[in-house]
Amino acid sequence: MKSIHHASLGLLLLGLLGGHEVLAATPTCTGSETKLSWPAANPVWEMCWLRPSQSVGPDGSGLEVRDVHYNGIPVMRRMHAPLLFAEYRNGAGGNCYRDWKDENTTILAVPAVQNTLGTPTYGSYATTACDRSQNATASYGGCPFGLSLPGASCAAGVMIEDFGDEVRLTTQYQAGWYMYSSRFAFFKDGRIQPYFGFGNRDGTYNNVTHWHHNYWRFEFNIDGDGNQMVSENGTDKATEFSALRSANGGANGGPRTWEVRNAASGRGYRLIPGSGDYVVPTDESGRGFHTVDVMATKQIDGEYGDRTDNQLGACQMNQNALVNNETLSNTTVALYYRVAVRDSTANNWPPGCSGGTCISQDSMVCKNTGPMLVPFGDWSDYIHVSGLEGPINGTSP
Repeated sequence: MKSIHHASLGLLLLGLLGGHEVLAATPTCTGSETKLSWPAANPVWEMCWLRPSQSVGPDGSGLEVRDVHYNGIPVMRRMHAPLLFAEYRNGAGGNCYRDWKDENTTILAVPAVQNTLGTPTYGSYATTACDRSQNATASYGGCPFGLSLPGASCAAGVMIEDFGDEVRLTTQYQAGWYMYSSRFAFFKDGRIQPYFGFGNRDGTYNNVTHWHHNYWRFEFNIDGDGNQMVSENGTDKATEFSALRSANGGANGGPRTWEVRNAASGRGYRLIPGSGDYVVPTDESGRGFHTVDVMATKQIDGEYGDRTDNQLGACQMNQNALVNNETLSNTTVALYYRVAVRDSTANNWPPGCSGGTCISQDSMVCKNTGPMLVPFGDWSDYIHVSGLEGPINGTSP
């Protein structure tokens, strides 16, 4: 009788809303995917997550989440970071690398959050090599990084921490002497914050100024029907394009932004660069390897970057392999976003500096950076299959 009552109520609400779809969608996770519903009761966010060793792409793509839903509404098919590079000044040291993203390594965290949703202990939040590395020249090795946090132990995979107003996923992966940390924070108000940390576990080449570049790939499918549009500063773009960040190149002298929306519903997300994203511009090394910050591309199954392989010495990201005049109107799209950091050795940067005009050595200080994705349009929750109201509405920027 109860199920009949709920079904009837759902049909009544369907009629009241003019026949529009009101049933909440939910992801179905298969294979290596693990489902996350947060909060556990009346979830605001649902998705399937994978650890780096399970991620797609040649040599992986780090922390990967799929089939992401907010308030029962599809947002993305996939979020991950399939392109990762290191390059050294003037080709010194290791010259350059296209790093791999599928070698799990351990993080220090309490068992309650190790590969499952849990509440972290104050003072024992998930800690990566990057979180630990705040000294210009010191290295701390692998987990536990010379630390002893109450109740924490070392574990590989994805740490999933419930902070009340956000759920935070953290993983770490290793490429040689580098340890990269990747985090996604999902907020109750609909915002998404990806951020990336570039760490070094043993000090290799910390005496050479070098750069790291990470490219996220956001595969949008808002409302799940492929009816996506891409814009820059609110102006629609008809075909694939690349772009640069600008702190004052947006509306009213604000930052340049990029938006993806569903053309029918008007729901969308706006990508706003983080303050740290402006610190290292494109091609600061002068080697011509990384010359764009953003690429908006048509989503193609199996295309996770500019190459079908991940050749270690293929150091240049070839945007022309991705941006080639495909239509961006009413289709599914993949938005690539680059962040970079510079690790400077002593008395070495900027070029021609001397003494006090040089940047102090910071080559072992780990840097985190990343944008914010902000929802706009009506993200009110769909009515759940029971006919009962679900979570609160999302907010618009």
